[in-house]
Amino acid sequence: MNITDVQTLSCDAGWRNYYFVKITTDTGICGWAEFDEGFGSPGVTAVIQKLSEMLIGNPVPSQERFYAEAYSRTRPAAGGVVAEGIGALENALLDVRAKSLGVPCYELLGGKVRDKLRVYWSHCPAWRINHPKFFGPAVTDLDGVKAMGAEARERGFTALKSNTFIFDEGPAYAWRPGFAAPFHPELNADRRIIRNLRDCLEALRDGAGQDMEILLDLNFNFKTEGYLKILRAIADHDIFWVEIDSYSPDALAYIRNHSPHPVSSCETLFGAREFLPYFQKNAVDVAIVDVVWNGAWQSMKIANLADIHEVNVAPHNFYGHLCTMMNAHFASAVPNFRIMETDIDRLSWDRELFTYVPEYIDGHLIVPDRPGWGTEPVEEAIRAHPPKPGGGLIQPRQSR
Repeated sequence: MNITDVQTLSCDAGWRNYYFVKITTDTGICGWAEFDEGFGSPGVTAVIQKLSEMLIGNPVPSQERFYAEAYSRTRPAAGGVVAEGIGALENALLDVRAKSLGVPCYELLGGKVRDKLRVYWSHCPAWRINHPKFFGPAVTDLDGVKAMGAEARERGFTALKSNTFIFDEGPAYAWRPGFAAPFHPELNADRRIIRNLRDCLEALRDGAGQDMEILLDLNFNFKTEGYLKILRAIADHDIFWVEIDSYSPDALAYIRNHSPHPVSSCETLFGAREFLPYFQKNAVDVAIVDVVWNGAWQSMKIANLADIHEVNVAPHNFYGHLCTMMNAHFASAVPNFRIMETDIDRLSWDRELFTYVPEYIDGHLIVPDRPGWGTEPVEEAIRAHPPKPGGGLIQPRQSR
């Protein structure tokens, strides 16, 4: 079975674009993967196009062979968008292999450990605050936050995750200085930020009730001092985990040692080498693995390394439906699975773009048993929604 073509496709996804890679073989089998270029990763498409030169006209390589050769060819610039390009091709190759055998991808990852995956409703209420044009009804105040907590409970979800917002100066808006929105590179946590964060958590709890697990994502929005101030300020809240991004395993270990809540992190890391110091320093309670960026094959190695260090893993998943299926196969195959991120607020045209969409029952995602990833993009629908210029890179917000 030889590879005859590698294509990249993209389409409009509201505030961003969706990106896909398609590998075609001379047997008619096509392998798909979804990747991301909009969230701080410009250039992944160019990496995929360059690396595809080593694939076209050649037999479908094994997962190990492909990664070893691709990594060797790009070693001087390992990581970053190069790693994301390798991961995208790795995921599409896995889809080819699984389809050629007529089995789900999880069989090639060691087989299923579980048939359903507990999920949390991510960006609740972030999408309705940040992008009300695409996700409604709009949330503009704390009453709207409370209503979203109640909606999550009524729809059968047992966990949700929120972010940091400002509510006390007109309509609510996200506080994301770690992503230059607004641009405050000092990344301080002042009293006003903390007060608004506490108000948001209290509104969610009021709406969701006492049985809902609440997760908090602080991203890269503060430095060590700020994270510690926030953790002290919310010590009285019952939080499932606080998600903290830090490129310093020592700093994160210090934060974790002073945190009243479990700490999750690592969603922006690449490969087992980058994860290892966080495990050695006991810096995380849960390691978040981006299967889209790392590739499912390499992600399994990261999960195994985490398991050796008595750490559970959780997929990073805030993309399209194909990514959710890819993450589901990974999460179903790892013994040390904690919980899976998923976005329940969806675009009105999301269902058009894929042959199958995820199935949720009682706050759990049902693992698909169809060959490959269990869904494919619909090319006609992708072309009917051409990508927007810019691709969804985070736009700066003016300071108020």
